[in-house]
Amino acid sequence: MTKEEVLQKANEYCTEKAYTSETLTDEFKDKFSDFFSKKYPDANFDDEATLADLKFNLDTAFSATSKGVTAKQKAFEEKENEFKRQIEELSKRLEKKPREKPLEIPKELQDKLDELEKFKDAQRRQEKYKSVLALAKKGIREDLHKSFENYATDFAVNLDETDEEQAKRLTTRFQDIFRDSIGDIKPLAPKQTQKQEQEFIESLKKVKVC
Repeated sequence: MTKEEVLQKANEYCTEKAYTSETLTDEFKDKFSDFFSKKYPDANFDDEATLADLKFNLDTAFSATSKGVTAKQKAFEEKENEFKRQIEELSKRLEKKPREKPLEIPKELQDKLDELEKFKDAQRRQEKYKSVLALAKKGIREDLHKSFENYATDFAVNLDETDEEQAKRLTTRFQDIFRDSIGDIKPLAPKQTQKQEQEFIESLKKVKVC
């Protein structure tokens, strides 16, 4: 198993589990793939035991990173409350004096607030992406879900647009691009699925059992 093959499997699994670059970065996956390929140099690309180990390690890394992200978020929130308190105190002091110019927040304090907002924005976008993807998959045949997840990896969600609008746009674009190769992407009705299964069974050659 080569490093490139491991990286491909890692990216596919991260997409499937919606593990974003905020939790498992590209740098981490690159180093992980290098380590894992050396750990299993003679393993088959599709060996179930090897893939199970790969997924277990990625899940473990995600869990550990998520705890760090949660702790970081809590620390940010504590800092945010402290910053707001400082701003409120600064405002009260300035209100007691004639104000010659607009209130200016200290640069260090503003940088921290900007960093906090950036972090919270990334969290909101991650949750929005998961919601849009789950909604879009409801309108796509189950056998195409994996391909669709890979296609939607780079989709940039809009926090001001509804999940329904974005899911519809995403599935429509997917259909337009791949219609010639995959046909209609809509899920089959139960009767259609049953009919296809019946036609498949009937197409099998009957074997006479002595």
